[in-house]
Amino acid sequence: MSGASNAIVDEETLFAEPLKPFLAADVKALSSRRNPAILTIAHRGFWRETAENSLASVRAAIAAGVDMIEIDTQATLDGRLVVIHDATLDRTTTGTGTVAQLPFETVRRAMLKTGAGGADAALTQEGVPTLEEILEEARGKITVNIDTKFARDLPQVMETVLRLGIADQVLVKTDIDLDAQHFDILDADWFGRIPHMPMFAVRPGRFAEDLARIAPLSAPMIEVKFKDIADLETGHAELERQNIRLWINTLDVSHCLDFNDTRALAEPDAVWGALVDAGVGAIQTDEVAAFRTWLNGRFGAEGK
Repeated sequence: MSGASNAIVDEETLFAEPLKPFLAADVKALSSRRNPAILTIAHRGFWRETAENSLASVRAAIAAGVDMIEIDTQATLDGRLVVIHDATLDRTTTGTGTVAQLPFETVRRAMLKTGAGGADAALTQEGVPTLEEILEEARGKITVNIDTKFARDLPQVMETVLRLGIADQVLVKTDIDLDAQHFDILDADWFGRIPHMPMFAVRPGRFAEDLARIAPLSAPMIEVKFKDIADLETGHAELERQNIRLWINTLDVSHCLDFNDTRALAEPDAVWGALVDAGVGAIQTDEVAAFRTWLNGRFGAEGK
């Protein structure tokens, strides 16, 4: 479903039967707590056998039945939005140099390396994609979480999403300051037109209070880090009241204690299971295949 759609869907009808296929491209419906599925978020796409942030990784995620892909974007010297995580080309491509200091054609000539890249990685036949190319590849098939690497590029990212008419299936995340008297993002011209996911650290003993504080943001989903998993459980009532789905990263670099992918491969119930039991409804992982296998084993083929 693209952003051009004006269809209004009644939630009672929508969730009266198993998740309908078109919801795979509707962020708000997918994120709703009325949807009982635990969402699989593929970090930088499904890249294990492709290349991170590549068109191939999008296609692989779609084929695997992943709910959402996370991608990274930033602008080149001449203002083209490309999809790449690092500030430089060095790790993931055959090129070198800082993306923001290179013209698009130079960035484009760099070929992606397989997997997470590095000196010994094999080469693909794919160049660094543009944000537009990734969104078109995903259109109507899978939701997309956009991580804008530099705040300076956020207005251009939002303009691109709106121009393509694909806002319904895009979730854009930004950090927020819980102590701010006013959330500046409320004043952005795109706010309310593109689903937005606030990111913040759970403050011990204050999770429910902070959730109430962010109510004006009307967030369909929030991404948080925590120091005590018990704090997540204190937010259940407020998450339910605001219809917010809770997203946690189990990436090895996410630093949510030892709730990480490496440990999950050995003890999935102690990591992914504990998070789900604490009320988490979306998990971003680099171990998509293992996570999907665990989900199917616990909840059945629908991930419920």
